[in-house]
Amino acid sequence: MDSFYNPQLSSLQTQIQQIQSLMGKTPQAAAPQAPPQAIPQVDGLDGAREYLKTKMSANSTAAVFDKSDSVFFALAVDANGIPQPIKRCPYTMEDVPEPGSNTITKQDLDAFEEKIMGLIASMAPKKAPAKKEATEE
Repeated sequence: MDSFYNPQLSSLQTQIQQIQSLMGKTPQAAAPQAPPQAIPQVDGLDGAREYLKTKMSANSTAAVFDKSDSVFFALAVDANGIPQPIKRCPYTMEDVPEPGSNTITKQDLDAFEEKIMGLIASMAPKKAPAKKEATEE
């Protein structure tokens, strides 16, 4: 295939590159990543209501944590901008055990108890069936 120089094509490519650079759509440009956001905290249900009214836009959801209670609120606004009912979600905080620590879960403990009870039952002497006494009629 013979290659040839086309000045019109070269000029068109240059114009496209100029337009892309003006629009910020150069192939080499990567979108900057947003820094992680902090979890929003509010003062009780009233704070959650205020957050819902002032900070949320249409078609969005958010979880906000109560500053003074172990509760978070699930907030949602539908596509029409109508706030949905607020859901109050209590939670408990627990320390996560380090791998290899001397902790056991309730499920593991229950399984171990079942195993022990099975072993005890298998070692117990079997009782002879009780003889039925003849009844007089």
